[in-house]
Amino acid sequence: MPKPDSHLLAKILASMVCVLAAFSCAATTAGPASVQETAFMTEAASPAINDSLSAQQLHDRILAWVLSVNDARDLSAQNIERQTGLSLKIDTEGTGSFRGVGALTGSWRYSLSSVKPAPGASPHSVLFSMGHSGDRYADMTPVCVGLERYQSTLAAAGFKASQRPPRLGTEYRFFRTEKVSVRIELRGRTKLYDPQLCITRIFISAAPQG
Repeated sequence: MPKPDSHLLAKILASMVCVLAAFSCAATTAGPASVQETAFMTEAASPAINDSLSAQQLHDRILAWVLSVNDARDLSAQNIERQTGLSLKIDTEGTGSFRGVGALTGSWRYSLSSVKPAPGASPHSVLFSMGHSGDRYADMTPVCVGLERYQSTLAAAGFKASQRPPRLGTEYRFFRTEKVSVRIELRGRTKLYDPQLCITRIFISAAPQG
């Protein structure tokens, strides 16, 4: 058989990489349809600092940052980087949008993104989200962090707790002060309907400056 043309192979591989990158950049995520939230989910690098934390260490940093939030200025990428030590990719168009991603155990990953109430609007919330590559309902045991620490810490800081009925296996807990609102979403640890719950997403919103 004739030897493959190395230049032709290189061109084919380069084309495949471009196609894969285009699909990656097109991926988006959104919050609940009830508030029509849209997260900034353009492709972001995953620096070593973002990949070096356990799930518990990551949640400890997120919780410490939440406790420091007083108004919308504290939702900026610069402040979050300063408070958590995580690296974020900031939109160069000056919209204030940002996103950071990181790897956890196995195929588990997380993202920390600004959230807009509508396209073109300024970010008003931040979304922390955890997911498993290829399996939406994967066993969360390797990365399971329960509600208990958030609940006790936020209550001690003056947040008022509430909840709403579960929907399709997801449970919702709310913690609010006059200026800050935190919504925590949880699901079953080993299956969709499991009494042992793990945190999957957290929305943090804050009142405007002043």
